[in-house]
Amino acid sequence: MPLVKVEEIYRKARQGGYAVSGFCVENLDMVLAILNAAEATRAPVVIVIWEADRQSVGGGYLEAVIRHGATCATVPVGIMLDHGTSLASCLQCIQDGHSAVMFDASHASLAENIHQTRQVCEIAHMLGALVEGELGTVRRSFESSGPYAEETVLTDPEQVASYVYETGVDALAISIGTESGIPSDRPRLDYDRLKAIAASTAAYLILHGGSGLSAEDVRQAVVNGVTAFRFASELRIAYLDALATARQALPPDFPDTRFIYSPARQAAQAVIQTRLEQMGCAGKAW
Repeated sequence: MPLVKVEEIYRKARQGGYAVSGFCVENLDMVLAILNAAEATRAPVVIVIWEADRQSVGGGYLEAVIRHGATCATVPVGIMLDHGTSLASCLQCIQDGHSAVMFDASHASLAENIHQTRQVCEIAHMLGALVEGELGTVRRSFESSGPYAEETVLTDPEQVASYVYETGVDALAISIGTESGIPSDRPRLDYDRLKAIAASTAAYLILHGGSGLSAEDVRQAVVNGVTAFRFASELRIAYLDALATARQALPPDFPDTRFIYSPARQAAQAVIQTRLEQMGCAGKAW
């Protein structure tokens, strides 16, 4: 089917009492793994392109692959930008088929975060795109320097209502104890904070750093107001581990990459299917 707007996928998830995922992609194999998992579980999916990955492969390439895959799929598929850092980047992604953009000014001052995010909302909304902002920060366990390597700053529930109102965001990335990457210790989610946030806004709540969460954490987050999760690290590590294992099992001069990439894609698909089941969106395709 044609690409579906992310807002429609989120709206149906909220109405149905389940959550959906933004699975991050960086290559063809990951796109196929996500689509195959979605088809196998009959789940709607949002495919997310991290701005850094888009810059790595070039704008438009991943979008073209996803668009073709969605046309061949029988489940709803949406595309959105992850961690956009500029208005120009967000607008280019919308032009390339993203029906939603996540703009990340979380490491700026609150006033600057509001100012920059509002600018994105004003224009993106005229183009029919959903906008996700971020309040609070989520540390990346795989980075050793830069702002994302700093300690996590939890979202202040008392700032949420005014932030959503002043920026105009449709969705809000919140920080309640997760980390991006595979943390050494299991995250301890602050459910009281999540409940307070959910009570203060009608915006869709998004939880980044999903790879470290247990199945029960996912279920509890959904019950308490989370509409969508971000998963990346666990998919990529499963893919890379399977890739290395398959390569080592073949002679050094063996040239047929099908025997290497296929098991890697299947390993990522298995992880994705598990998460789709945990979020409750399996069987929710329309």
